[in-house]
Amino acid sequence: MRAGDEHIWALGFPDWQEVAGRFSVADLHRQSQRCGIYVLGFANGERYVGQAVDVVRRFAQHRQTHDDITHLTFQRVKQADLNAVERQFIHALEARGLRLRNIEHMSVVQGERDLDLVVLPEEQEVWLTGDVSALQDDEARVQDEALRLRYRRRFERFMTSPYAPDALTVLGLYLQTVVPFPRRTELSFWSVSCLPDTGAPEGSTLLFRVNLNMQEVFSLFVEDSGLWASFHLAMSPLREELGEDWPQQIAELGWEMTDHTYAPGGQDQFNMFAHGFADITGLLQSGLSAQAMALMNLRLMRKGPTYYSRYHCFDLVDAAERAFIARQAELSLDTQ
Repeated sequence: MRAGDEHIWALGFPDWQEVAGRFSVADLHRQSQRCGIYVLGFANGERYVGQAVDVVRRFAQHRQTHDDITHLTFQRVKQADLNAVERQFIHALEARGLRLRNIEHMSVVQGERDLDLVVLPEEQEVWLTGDVSALQDDEARVQDEALRLRYRRRFERFMTSPYAPDALTVLGLYLQTVVPFPRRTELSFWSVSCLPDTGAPEGSTLLFRVNLNMQEVFSLFVEDSGLWASFHLAMSPLREELGEDWPQQIAELGWEMTDHTYAPGGQDQFNMFAHGFADITGLLQSGLSAQAMALMNLRLMRKGPTYYSRYHCFDLVDAAERAFIARQAELSLDTQ
């Protein structure tokens, strides 16, 4: 038995079937009993959790791209329950420390990623510590004039808001504080949309939204009483620092939060809100919450590129960078 197998058996899976060198497992699974959840075991000790209406066909597909599959275990699940059970099992095994090759539903993905070609893994590790004194982002930014012009009018409409100066400062602070190497990663790994048409609750206007991979991580709204922000961030740094009662401690500090999550971010996330310029910038400058945002964002970037690059507003980023630099002393923050 491999280390960690006991967590797989605890989910109701039977013993491993040895499948190294096989091109098919048709003889191992009756045709009427092939719908369910499976776990693949690889030669390097990693696993993969997946769902299949026909596990025999699914194994053959995996075999075409992975020649290091050595073991398979499978349990039957009703087709209507496949999505929910797959997500539950991935979260359970990840929480117990198993190395999974999955990307969807995972908080942390393993192996070489596209981001590593832009930001070295060593740079990512140092950046996550918060000590950026020895790190240097690129001086030049990516340019796409056609895309810039596409959202020029939206940006001009955004600038008519009396809240635009504070909103730009908040965006600049967010990008410089909790987005890894924002110039190198702009457009490919993160994007920001200006005055998006969807997602604002009644009584509020959505000023901008920052997206990484397939989910939003930061949205800034305005209502009659002023600005308010919605963040998605990792919960593990808060749990490790504050203990299991961290939600209560957060509430006692006056912060509003929910357990809302998006699938790309995995199980280690929650949704947090801040109201007013001072509270929003205070949250972004709080070491613990900023660390949780940074961890969430790096994980999402490692999952893959942003799916929302076609909505990116270059003018908004330009203005946010200028606003942040102009008010950096006011924010009492020295960020690289």
